[in-house]
Amino acid sequence: MKRISLICYFILLLAPFAQPELTVAGDQPSDFTRPHFQGSRTPINNKTQPDRVMQADLSTFADEAWILPVRSSHLSPGQIASRTLNMPGLQPFFLVGDDPRSRAWLHQRATELHEMGAAGLAVEVADAEALARIRAAAPGITILPVNGNDIATRLQIEHYPVLITATSLEQ
Repeated sequence: MKRISLICYFILLLAPFAQPELTVAGDQPSDFTRPHFQGSRTPINNKTQPDRVMQADLSTFADEAWILPVRSSHLSPGQIASRTLNMPGLQPFFLVGDDPRSRAWLHQRATELHEMGAAGLAVEVADAEALARIRAAAPGITILPVNGNDIATRLQIEHYPVLITATSLEQ
């Protein structure tokens, strides 16, 4: 009896080591996986051009009507006090709404915003026509409708329009 329980003990002890090693499809392409995975791999391009500013027009990828209207209860049009920030690596972006002040600000600073590669977040937008008015004030700049409450809380701001860069927060 003791002999059987001792054998069972050793079997249970060694059982985890008897399992074959797991292989993830794609680690070592075999004849079976090669035709399925080779076509889906996208080439990786690690070459970057840091001196060249690029604008990505994300608005062309999807219909944005489903997200509208956008309301940001922590933000409103108004004056802000400029201040310095220390956020290395942060890409410039700005917050605007569909109000005369924001559209005038966008129109005045469009060239500067475009040159620095800033992306825009429309934090108060009622409908597609309002979003079109905002975008018309700064053609060629990506402006997406987004709720700005989290950004407002994290950066401790209450008003827009505002430009946020790695080193400053300004109007």
